[in-house]
Amino acid sequence: MRWNRTAKPRRRAPPCARAAPRRPTHPGSVVIVHGGGAEVTAWCGRLGVAPRFVDGLRVTDPATLEVAAAVLAGLANKRLVARLRAAGLDAVGLAALDGGTVEAEPHARAAMLGAVGTVRQVHPALLETLLGQGRVPVIASICDCDGALLNVNADDLAAALAGALHARALVLLSDAPGLRLGGSIVPRLDADSLAAALDHPDVQGGMRPKLIAARAALDAGVPRAHIAAWSGPGTLRTLIGGGGAGTTILAAADALLSHRSHS
Repeated sequence: MRWNRTAKPRRRAPPCARAAPRRPTHPGSVVIVHGGGAEVTAWCGRLGVAPRFVDGLRVTDPATLEVAAAVLAGLANKRLVARLRAAGLDAVGLAALDGGTVEAEPHARAAMLGAVGTVRQVHPALLETLLGQGRVPVIASICDCDGALLNVNADDLAAALAGALHARALVLLSDAPGLRLGGSIVPRLDADSLAAALDHPDVQGGMRPKLIAARAALDAGVPRAHIAAWSGPGTLRTLIGGGGAGTTILAAADALLSHRSHS
């Protein structure tokens, strides 16, 4: 997840959470977007549903959609809210479709991916109200379109929300310590270097959606994105402050911060 400013409720963060920290109109606030892919896969296994992935995206057939919706908008969301509230935070659990916060549409590759969606538009009024009240929105990546549920990649959802909320930064925390190229973690990228990194053969699996989400956030006006693993209390503050491990991607080119060793 991304804590600090929102506190960390347990020693190890869940592996799929994203945050859009510190909106200018609500300094210090955080919106948390979580996934829960490992738990979805585990429940699929218990129920005899074989998981499949294409370019890091889960293939969501009808059986998988039921599991994803139950786990993400149910178990994963409410467990996280409970832990945050136990840590003293006024967390509010939502799915992205609640209150019409996110409009989604079927993915361009829906014929292959199934009930997977992409964000069409964000209506941030509900989140702005919650942030103005000092609450912490905790959002599961389940959307809808024409009355049907859609599973949306949580990195993409977080990027869209970060842009709509004019976030200071997008932080993508998971078990991935950052972008690894040629065996080494890339500490800094600018927008131009990001385009080259996306073409690098080392960028595979779940890292590709993260880089695409980071690019979308930068294109939407978010100044920077961070890809990192949780490293204990202070992780979020350190990343937002420009330090810490992981990969920082900046919207503005800066010769001192660009990393070109992957070219």
